Amino acid sequence: MKRAWLTFAAALVLAVWTVPTFAQRGGETQGNNLRVRIGAFFPSKSISRDKANTWFGAGVDYVLKREVAVSEGYTTDLGVSLDYYGSGDVYNVPVLLNYWGKIGNGLSYTAGVGVGFSKRPVSGDTKTGFAYTIGVGYDFTIGQAGATQLFIDLRYNGLTGTDNEHNGFAVYLGAKF
Repeated sequence: MKRAWLTFAAALVLAVWTVPTFAQRGGETQGNNLRVRIGAFFPSKSISRDKANTWFGAGVDYVLKREVAVSEGYTTDLGVSLDYYGSGDVYNVPVLLNYWGKIGNGLSYTAGVGVGFSKRPVSGDTKTGFAYTIGVGYDFTIGQAGATQLFIDLRYNGLTGTDNEHNGFAVYLGAKF
């Protein structure tokens, strides 16, 4: 458990140190760079569901570069994310590099890869593995243009090296600032 918290703290310090560097570059990002989400994770493996059918999930994303690719009605962003999903003492903390696409009318998708730090359900040992996510979402604005933007995401999260114990679907409600 101490190792997981140490890793989480190191990732947080790295994010806090890195984010202002990208912000000072100028031109790469503009508005709504921070995304915060909260929701539920539904593990796909029965050994994980024995712990709980629904796990708590939350995440923070930061856009590093906007409009990596642009065409009519289609834009993409590149960024990083730090997530947590777990139940009790079983968890996964993925740190990912993400690619977000926006397809007009509020539809979006995301794909991300990185490293995950986890604690397994039965054995209780901690593992580090290749983490990934893929998902679809819908963006909508509350209030006037430029106001807080909300989004709903449906994702499949995975982690190698844990016999798929940390794989499953997640549903998030989030806001962009």
